[in-house]
Amino acid sequence: MKNSLSDNGVTRFLFLISSLLVACEPATQRVVDREVVAVGSQGEALYGKTGSYWPADANGFTVIPVCWTTANNNSEKTWVRQTVEEQWDNNSSVRFTGWGDCDGNTPVNAVRIEVDDSNPRSFVGVTSDNPSMYLNFTFANWSTSCNDAVDDAWAPGDDREYCIRVVALHEFGHALGFYHEQDNPGNTPNTPGYCNNTIVQQTDGQVITQYDPDSSMSYCAQWNRKTLSSLDVEGLRKTYGVSPVEFRYQYSPFPAACTLVNEPNDNNHGWADNYLCTAGSEGVTWHNSGLPPLLTKRCTQITEVLDLNGWLDNYICVPTYSPLQFTYSSLGPIAGMRCTSWNEPADPNNWENNYLCYTQKLAFSPAGKILGTHCAELNEPNDPNGWKDNFLCSDQAEGLAFSATGPITGKRCTLVDEPNDSAHGWGNNYICVSTTSTLQFQWSNTGPIPNKTCVAWNEPLDSANGWSDNYLCY
Repeated sequence: MKNSLSDNGVTRFLFLISSLLVACEPATQRVVDREVVAVGSQGEALYGKTGSYWPADANGFTVIPVCWTTANNNSEKTWVRQTVEEQWDNNSSVRFTGWGDCDGNTPVNAVRIEVDDSNPRSFVGVTSDNPSMYLNFTFANWSTSCNDAVDDAWAPGDDREYCIRVVALHEFGHALGFYHEQDNPGNTPNTPGYCNNTIVQQTDGQVITQYDPDSSMSYCAQWNRKTLSSLDVEGLRKTYGVSPVEFRYQYSPFPAACTLVNEPNDNNHGWADNYLCTAGSEGVTWHNSGLPPLLTKRCTQITEVLDLNGWLDNYICVPTYSPLQFTYSSLGPIAGMRCTSWNEPADPNNWENNYLCYTQKLAFSPAGKILGTHCAELNEPNDPNGWKDNFLCSDQAEGLAFSATGPITGKRCTLVDEPNDSAHGWGNNYICVSTTSTLQFQWSNTGPIPNKTCVAWNEPLDSANGWSDNYLCY
């Protein structure tokens, strides 16, 4: 969290006997705190070190258990959870789960939060410490301007709620493994956005994105924001990727490729705002009445036999050329396949054991690598329209590689071009695989190729330059 300057004019540092931990220091006169940061745990979304990231599960999610060591404060705990899920979860594969009381069933590695009136702080990266994070909800003795009955302009709305949310955003960034942004080597004097506030040279740091003076992890920016900066999001996705396929029982703005999967006859049980989301545009459609268009779509029935509220003619469909192959199970996940839980918590009719499972040989993502797959970054450096975070990913190691400067020696390469965007360099770009790969690519900039399996290769921010009907087929 934002750290302060001094007590009685003496700068305060928190030292531990072990070199495992270092202290963090002040940011502004407004707020005082000190943080505990694990040396060698992970750097932040923009600046970090490999080795302590939370691991991915088999279904392409980074599941991180969270629990509270302190009772009560339910409203404040809700503010924390909302902020964390809206920012860190919704923009990546990360899923902070649980949020109940810590007990004997809490996994060994988890974020264990204690609430007290001291400086907020958190260990960085994977930890089994108890507690591993401290949050302040009262601000009676620390950072009292957050709860002094004065409506400060720097804290829109209720000051205390604003402070709780901003602190949570920052501390959970540490829990994910992110260092302070002012420690980034790009933060140097006489450069735009220089932050001269408790800079700690991290000898094991690794730059993930360029220096970001607007990062929620910077002491010079965090109190002005309770949302992630654009570079925070970019670095988060580079670190943790995005999930490939996910059922969501309520809408969230990311990923953009989300399809409403509702059942009008079951609205009373929550089936009005459910979505199936994919990392890229897969042409997913939903049908909740009658037979689906089986001649042009490959459809999978979604049904729960114990729910009689309309669940007899519901289908999730993809185009026949899609690499997504769905299989539905009402008896739990299917071994050997990736699965997403298809469950509406508000529906009592036996949905807790329903899963949509799938295989997907190849996938395109316009918003970060797909977790748990083998990805090649697809960046045309001369194109300013959104290509910095595009990836092509395969379920098996195919030796995928992308070149913006011609074919790659020793690989089998296919030209990737868009005639309407040649001014931005799209005339000498190639996607390549190893010579032993079974993938035999064909490129089309005029729609999918008949009788082929095809992946949409489109950047939504560049659709004006022709990137709306491009496909890589095999």
